[in-house]
Amino acid sequence: MIEAAAVPAPSSNPSAADPAANAAPAKKTLATIVHGHTQETLALTEDEPTIERFSTFLADHGYEQETRIDPRLLDLLRTIAKKHEGARIEIVSGYRSPKRNEVMRKKGRHVASHSQHTLGMAIDFRVDGLTVPKLAAEILQAKWQGGLGTYAGRRDRFVHVDTGPKRRWSGF
Repeated sequence: MIEAAAVPAPSSNPSAADPAANAAPAKKTLATIVHGHTQETLALTEDEPTIERFSTFLADHGYEQETRIDPRLLDLLRTIAKKHEGARIEIVSGYRSPKRNEVMRKKGRHVASHSQHTLGMAIDFRVDGLTVPKLAAEILQAKWQGGLGTYAGRRDRFVHVDTGPKRRWSGF
């Protein structure tokens, strides 16, 4: 007599058959960060990118130098993105090596000789759909305690934020 092999009953647990079902749900994208010079993009969620990934994203690629970016800058971008879900945040300037900063000064660019950018403590950015004054107002509403400069000229439109001393100014 031949006995029938036991056939397992179908599982009511979908993850048993599909390992992807065990994966954590994808995090909701708050905004997309775009590097203005490299055009690289980075999804901004509640916990991504990590500060390490953000620092690499903002590295001075021309001079192949990188420094750790102050996490408060990434936190500010998240705060702004939560008010404008799906927005495009363009980084105008992130980390600048001291050498790049000096080259820019010698070319007559309006950059500080001891710029917060060279310390990983500053970013210049804009948000699609927001004017510079509106973006600056939202940064102030977020109780930003560092530097805040607005640049609403014909050529460049962005805000500068840094984690240095609290000060406010309007540029070209």
